[in-house]
Amino acid sequence: MSENLHPVRIKKVLGPTQTGTAVLLGTDEKTFVMFVGIYEGAALIRELQNEVPPRPLTHELLCYILTGFDIEVKRIVISDIVDNTFCATLVLEQKVRDEDEAWVGKRNEVRIDARPSDCLVIALKEKKEIFVTDAVLEKVRDFSEEAGALGGKPFEKFGSFGLKEFEVDAELKDELDGQDFDLGAGGPPPAPPADEDED
Repeated sequence: MSENLHPVRIKKVLGPTQTGTAVLLGTDEKTFVMFVGIYEGAALIRELQNEVPPRPLTHELLCYILTGFDIEVKRIVISDIVDNTFCATLVLEQKVRDEDEAWVGKRNEVRIDARPSDCLVIALKEKKEIFVTDAVLEKVRDFSEEAGALGGKPFEKFGSFGLKEFEVDAELKDELDGQDFDLGAGGPPPAPPADEDED
């Protein structure tokens, strides 16, 4: 990936709203909003609160499979916004081993187009940084001032589905409800990046 990448962190989780769950992400200079489905939002909050489900759920299963095949999550990148949908790239790496299972000094890397909501959960589970491209930072609206005015602890104990509705400024609430970003299971599938070779 030749484009500059900027590390971002999950600052707050707001939800549910009419369209799902709003996740505030950003750098020290800029905060932006990404919408995910209710269940994806619940999965995020479970990870933020270090909750372990009694039986493996989808993201646990995926991480178990990666571990079983000795595949490492190398990088999570929120790469673009296409047709009002965030696009992400999951970068995986696997060591090449010989017939005796000894590492031969080479690695295979694969980049997978993925929903950002899934990538955020995987990043938390695998303790990996989340990155965003210049293209995304240039397109998103800066919510830093509004996010700072929300108040409350971002990851305190929540109610049903592990979610809590924060008191949100009416103008911001209208803005959030009017968006259609990465709705997860409750919305249409995300559009692929315009050029998949340049995530």
